[in-house]
Amino acid sequence: MSFERLEHRTIAGMLGVMDASFLIECRCYFADGTAIVLANGEYRLSRDLDFLCAETDGYRNLRDAVRQSGAAALFGPRVEALRDFRIDQYGIRSILAFAGEPVRFEIVREARISLEGSLDERFGVPVLCLEDQFAEKLLANADRYVDKAVACRDAVDLGYLLLQSGTIPRAAIEKATTAYGTDIPRALAGVLSLLSSAAQVRRVAEALAMAQTDVARAAGRLKAAALLAWPALEIAPRAD
Repeated sequence: MSFERLEHRTIAGMLGVMDASFLIECRCYFADGTAIVLANGEYRLSRDLDFLCAETDGYRNLRDAVRQSGAAALFGPRVEALRDFRIDQYGIRSILAFAGEPVRFEIVREARISLEGSLDERFGVPVLCLEDQFAEKLLANADRYVDKAVACRDAVDLGYLLLQSGTIPRAAIEKATTAYGTDIPRALAGVLSLLSSAAQVRRVAEALAMAQTDVARAAGRLKAAALLAWPALEIAPRAD
């Protein structure tokens, strides 16, 4: 795949040199916003390279490998770490460089839900399955939709995932609500209320380097899908 944005070309280059076999063995999956953005036409800017691992043995093996060999354990010699890896119970994090460009890298240890994925030939690495991409974004939106720095990106990403499925998969709803309960629909109502404001749509578009019309369309798709999944959902309109 080819990409227009330099940040996305850099991330694609990094994916291309990763040890896919080791990632598959560890059940570690390319995920979060960047995976959605690169698979759906670069609708927004995403600067991070994020993976998820929910397997105890797999995460232990990832930790051991990175402690022993650093970035080379995952990427080989073409990627360097610009700062020491931070490794703890929550994840593995660093700032990496590829072809002179810095990228924030993270493997998150997912403890809330189980995960599935498979090798995606477009990226050359295992990618989180569609249902679990939805579940992760529902959880992320519940955690942070009120954070102005996040700029409603999880809602936008959900809107673009809906281009592939049309509806929020039942399996994703079950996983997310098992973890967070009624906070999932409550947060969807909250973020959709925010995005009912034209001023908020403008702010989100500016923060995410998107067209305002694309933000509005994503919000519209998410609203329709959310109301289908939760017919009693109350979305309060906001005045500008």
